[in-house]
Amino acid sequence: FPNPSRILLLGGPNMGKSTLIKNLIIHQRPRFDQVFVVHLDAGVTKDYDDLEPTAMLDDVPPLAFWSNLPDRDEEGHRIKRCVVVDDLEMTHAKKEREKNMGILFRYASSHKNMTIYMAHQSFFDIPSLIKKMANVFVVWRPRARNELALIENRVGLPTGELTHLFDEVATKARDSLTIDCTMDTPAPLRLNVWNKVEI
Repeated sequence: FPNPSRILLLGGPNMGKSTLIKNLIIHQRPRFDQVFVVHLDAGVTKDYDDLEPTAMLDDVPPLAFWSNLPDRDEEGHRIKRCVVVDDLEMTHAKKEREKNMGILFRYASSHKNMTIYMAHQSFFDIPSLIKKMANVFVVWRPRARNELALIENRVGLPTGELTHLFDEVATKARDSLTIDCTMDTPAPLRLNVWNKVEI
C-alpha cells in the first residue's frame, strides 16, 4: 500500500491481525524509518519487539507529540513513518483518546508522512471519523452479518457482496478480504491481502 495509508484490520481475537501488520511493515518498500506502536500493555508486551519500534506508547499521543517530529532527516530526506494501533479500547474511550485518534488519522497521517495500521475486533466500535478516513479495510468474517452490511456501505460495495465473497472465496477460518479504496489501486479486492479477487 502506498505511504501514507490508513489501514483498518477488523477481526476477532487470534485471527492474525498483529502478525499481518508486522508482515505488511516488513514488506514495505522503501522501509519505514520510524515505527510507533500504541498498545495498552506497551510496557509489557513483546509482540512487536522484532520490529525494533521507535517508541512503544500506551495511548495515542496528543497533537504536540506528532507536531514536534521532524519532517526530514539530516540528509534532507523525508522521514517515512508508520503507527500501529493494536486493539485499543474505543467503546468506552475517554473523549481525549477519541480526539487524539482523530488527530492521528487526519493530521499526522498526511502531514507527517505516516501510514496507520489499526487492528480492532469490531467495526461497530470504531469512531465514525476513523472509518471515513481509512482507505484500506482488511476484514475477517464477523459473527454479526449486519457488520458486513455496514462495511459494504462504507466502502461502496453492493449489498451482500462481502457475504457472497466469504461464502465463495474466503472460505477458510482465517481467510480475510481486503477492500482497497486507494485511488488507482491495481487490486480493489484481495484475498488475504496478496491475491487479487475479481467480482
